Amino acid sequence: MASFFTDNYIKLDSATSTNNFAYNLLKSGKIKEGTVVTALYQSKGQGQMGLKWESEHGKNILMSIILSPDILLKNQFHLNICISLALHDFAKKYFKKEPKIKWPNDLLVDRKKLAGILIKNIVKSSTIKDAIIGVGLNVNQIKFKHYSLKATSMKKLKEKDFDIEKLRKELLDCIEERYLQFKQGEVEKMREEYITVLYGINQWKDYRINGRKIKAKIVGIDNIGRLLLEREKGKTKSFSLKELSFLF
Repeated sequence: MASFFTDNYIKLDSATSTNNFAYNLLKSGKIKEGTVVTALYQSKGQGQMGLKWESEHGKNILMSIILSPDILLKNQFHLNICISLALHDFAKKYFKKEPKIKWPNDLLVDRKKLAGILIKNIVKSSTIKDAIIGVGLNVNQIKFKHYSLKATSMKKLKEKDFDIEKLRKELLDCIEERYLQFKQGEVEKMREEYITVLYGINQWKDYRINGRKIKAKIVGIDNIGRLLLEREKGKTKSFSLKELSFLF
């Protein structure tokens, strides 16, 4: 296990969600930064926008990590960039075709979702004191009932089984490396790198904005992490997750 996470590793057979379990531990005050909670199964795992995260028992990496970033709330997207890049670093080791980050934090390989992140921030006086980083990585599952056209896994892509514990260690190593970079203040460098690996960057694609289909291209993110889209007439505007959906 990566050194930062060695002393605090909690393994569960099942949980409603590892994020909920970690949050309850954090509220109890009996937990410290670097604690990792893993589960073989989640009965109520969630992704972005309250969507269900589908996972078969023992087939995937389901974990939550407790960090103490101590950053202003207005800079919360910096932590998202940090963890997204860590997932990207991990995936680059296994796939020749460069993985992409679908804004804000889905990891895509061949335009299908391999992993995702859900971050829960604990805020005190406009400062994020603690954050629970939920990570789901599809490893050995090959059938996805609800997202068959959009989801993939390591096994589906590489046509072999993987050692989940080995992959978890590698992923935690990547997260530790990026988090140390984040704590050292290299946020702008990471932000620039994040933009270069965004799915659809500088490419004309279809999006749905507030229920209406448009053609636009991603040109970056604004100072709070909203997606910057340039329309065909050259006008640029930022959008939040609730306003926009990708039509691939």
